[in-house]
Amino acid sequence: MKGNYFSHHVNAIVSAIHQRLKDHQGPLIVSLDGGSGAGKSSLATEVSSSIKSTVIPCDDFFNISIPDKEWDSYSLEERCRLCIEWERIRNEVLSPLRSGEQAAYLPYYHSTTNDPATGLIIKEPSDIIILDGIYSSQWLNDLVHLTVLVAASPDVRYERHNLREGTEDIEWHQRWDPVEDYYFTVLRPPHTFDLVLVNESL
Repeated sequence: MKGNYFSHHVNAIVSAIHQRLKDHQGPLIVSLDGGSGAGKSSLATEVSSSIKSTVIPCDDFFNISIPDKEWDSYSLEERCRLCIEWERIRNEVLSPLRSGEQAAYLPYYHSTTNDPATGLIIKEPSDIIILDGIYSSQWLNDLVHLTVLVAASPDVRYERHNLREGTEDIEWHQRWDPVEDYYFTVLRPPHTFDLVLVNESL
């Protein structure tokens, strides 16, 4: 049942991409948005297996210049905007890919290594670019051609998130759950997306 359910979502995204490509010139940029544990990355992987595309994990650009405790001093909207280095995604990834050139970037988890080049990630140009990341529909909206919300209930998302992290991650949830709630109720409620997929199956 889960496989059929998931395949339906993949097909829906691929179909929406094909529709947008009909009257589009240049790379088509798709944002897969949704809360932590909604299933964005799994869908991005499957979509890229079904249709040739380049996937950009926005989490690779998490802003580590702000210490964990300091995030609590920022407003909910500031946390939405600042947690990912959007300008790096624009300049280091989307700009070259939109020009048909290879993109190279250093993800945050390799930025402090002695030999950063060993952690360099290369992305090849493609007719379809998939942004895998919460908040991408808002902060890159001037570049995105198709917005997809991957939705799931809090209980399902928490279980997936905690399984992925191997911990209940209580401090993370206390800091970031209110930010996600604010984003999807105030900044980008479901009706502002081109496609909404409810991904409840575990």
